[in-house]
Amino acid sequence: MSQHPLNISEAVPSKVINFSTFKKAAKHSGLIAFPSKKDTENLQAELAALQQELAIVKQEKAELENLLKQKNQDHKIHGIQIEIDVNKLAHQVEEITQSDYFQQLQLEVKSLRNNPIA
Repeated sequence: MSQHPLNISEAVPSKVINFSTFKKAAKHSGLIAFPSKKDTENLQAELAALQQELAIVKQEKAELENLLKQKNQDHKIHGIQIEIDVNKLAHQVEEITQSDYFQQLQLEVKSLRNNPIA
């Protein structure tokens, strides 16, 4: 079996076929089904609607993320306020228990407990 080099010029036509010619040939042969203009327009409209819906969903997502961030900040602030209030309360109790009047009341209570009225 003798080997001959492949002559590409015989295998490929010298002129390039443009797309519309290819499309017509493919359509008539039934090998490739191309969408009609109406189908293409419908697909483009559906694509536009989906892009618009995606933009709305992205906007809603951003709004929900901002709301969640705000809620987290509110909870942190609320926690700080409670901590401050507890510290304030502890300071006030200490002031009261260290006062002379409270110390005098403590002595009177102790005396009454130790010397019951007969």
